[in-house]
Amino acid sequence: MEPTPHPYAPDECWVIPPGWAVPDLPGYAEGVFTVQDPATLAAVRLLDPQPGETVWDACAAPGGKAALIADRMDGRGRLFATDRYDDRLERLRDNLRRLQLAEVTVQKIDLRAPGEAADLPAEFDRILLDVPCSNTGVLRRKPDARWRFSGDRLADLVELQGVLLDRCASRLKKGGVLVYSTCSLEADENQSHLQRWLARRPEFRLEREVVLFPPRSRTDGAYAARLVR
Repeated sequence: MEPTPHPYAPDECWVIPPGWAVPDLPGYAEGVFTVQDPATLAAVRLLDPQPGETVWDACAAPGGKAALIADRMDGRGRLFATDRYDDRLERLRDNLRRLQLAEVTVQKIDLRAPGEAADLPAEFDRILLDVPCSNTGVLRRKPDARWRFSGDRLADLVELQGVLLDRCASRLKKGGVLVYSTCSLEADENQSHLQRWLARRPEFRLEREVVLFPPRSRTDGAYAARLVR
């Protein structure tokens, strides 16, 4: 087997030839590597977590981005990974266990409820918010998402995304970084949504954003924006 570098991230991602069962690959059980789409890197690169910081991955399951954050923090600092669903949290714990990332603190938190994150630190240096979205950027892997898509559902998602943004923003320290990300191609969930949110939150500024379009990037579709307080 000869993996090849992926053009989006040739130093970090390699493509495995067809025909291999992932659990049978050398090093998988030992946590040498993790399997995910290269688009996952976009949000973590913008977040740029540093050793010694206090970081929150707010919608963390199944744990791909949390693992990348932990790797960049090199075992120094505090990383909290939260989600609201028990089954997804179990997948998160399983992945972190296989990757031997015991330093990550995993908690069940429903961010829709005010005060639900009371047990977390009062302030964070960096927060990653990978929100629930329409999944229109990953239709090649989740074709059923097209049948769930509707104007009403999109409106509900945008409302939820705004609530989650407000909850996370309230825990970011001054000068801190919040990365908002989706696997959506819809402007209503991405650029347009953030423009409306920033208009009522002048204490935040958009520093940079990344849009991945599958035919060009050869990755999943994704959006990520780096906000600074």
